[in-house]
Amino acid sequence: MGPIKIIGLCLLAVLVAGASWFYRPWSDYSPARVIEARDTLDRVPYYRTMAEYFPHNTIAASPKAYALERDLFPTALVYSYDGETRDLDDYAARRDITGLIVVRDEKVIIERYWRGADVDDHHTSWSVAKSFVATLVGIALKEGAIEDLTDPVVKYAPIYRDTDYGQTTIQHLLMMSSGIDFSENYEETGSDIRDLFFNTFFLNQDLDKVVRGYDRNRDPGQDFDYVSTNTAVLGAALSGAYGGRSLSDLAAEKVFAPLGMQAGTWLTDRNSRSGKELAYCCLNIRLEDYAKFGLLYLNQGMAGETRILPEGWANFVSTVPNEATHSPGATDPSRPVGYGHHFWIPKEQDGSFFAAGYNGQFVFINPNTNTVVAITGADQTYPGQQEVWALLRAASEVGAPVNADASDNADRMTNGPLKDGEAN
Repeated sequence: MGPIKIIGLCLLAVLVAGASWFYRPWSDYSPARVIEARDTLDRVPYYRTMAEYFPHNTIAASPKAYALERDLFPTALVYSYDGETRDLDDYAARRDITGLIVVRDEKVIIERYWRGADVDDHHTSWSVAKSFVATLVGIALKEGAIEDLTDPVVKYAPIYRDTDYGQTTIQHLLMMSSGIDFSENYEETGSDIRDLFFNTFFLNQDLDKVVRGYDRNRDPGQDFDYVSTNTAVLGAALSGAYGGRSLSDLAAEKVFAPLGMQAGTWLTDRNSRSGKELAYCCLNIRLEDYAKFGLLYLNQGMAGETRILPEGWANFVSTVPNEATHSPGATDPSRPVGYGHHFWIPKEQDGSFFAAGYNGQFVFINPNTNTVVAITGADQTYPGQQEVWALLRAASEVGAPVNADASDNADRMTNGPLKDGEAN
């Protein structure tokens, strides 16, 4: 056989191997399907079926899963923006919203679905998952699995030994103040966050081993810099604090079970030996269960008569830290919101706060009206557009008098939540 034929056969073998890797006909998941979904102009179907595209762990349903009582508000939801009166249906059509639910006094007063969605669909959370991780941190603090928020990560996650992340405290991660050099630009080719997806999903690399490689370029605790790897590291610390248990297992026992939530899924890295959840994103649950999560915070960490979170935790996560860069609009005037501890804070700073995800997922908690608003969707204009803040505010206030006492923030905490046994 001549050298040209040998070279041709070798090239053919390389092409076949590359195509097999890209399309993976033997697997339920492939880079080809992920790229196809990522590049689609309509992300709505993709965001309702994430578990079909990515490996995942299942989060067990609560043994006492239940449906919230419905007492639907008869009037259409309208709001004011840019000098105009607008309505919910128009917003949903323009912004690819798939679901909106408003819960007041433990009852659903508004519930709407669009684009073929219904009550049983699982909607992706993107970074709303970060607030679930913060919730698990609060529970771990209450239970003593995490002793103190000032503890360094390495105390609970030895895999981060001899790294900058290992010497970062739990609280600095919650504040998004790690000082780690990381580019969080989801749409920019070559950004760190896109590389993180590529390395874990396409190259089968272990999530923590990838994140270990990022270094600090300034001291922690100095500024607000929202990067997903901070939450990934919190996930590793939580798992270590509970003897290696998965985040899905912890979420099922400590959040889903007491809140009466239905089953969900959490996307994992592609390392089949670990199956580590992507703590920074990609929880997939029903719209109503996002609202139940908000109710946990509306009720100051209580599920019925049972305390789930440390006393004061809801105030702690929704308080702007004593850093100027965390205040609303401080780092980006086009985004007039502030940041607490894995929760966002609106410019009004009136006691309301929210979890938010890429392309427009929200869990908005307004203690002033005893209301939770949850939105799911695939709005590719978020976070560039401001109209959503008007909608969320209007939805949380529709038909309700404002509770002046709830907006009194004088008792907000600055030093952290109380642990069991500590005095006020």
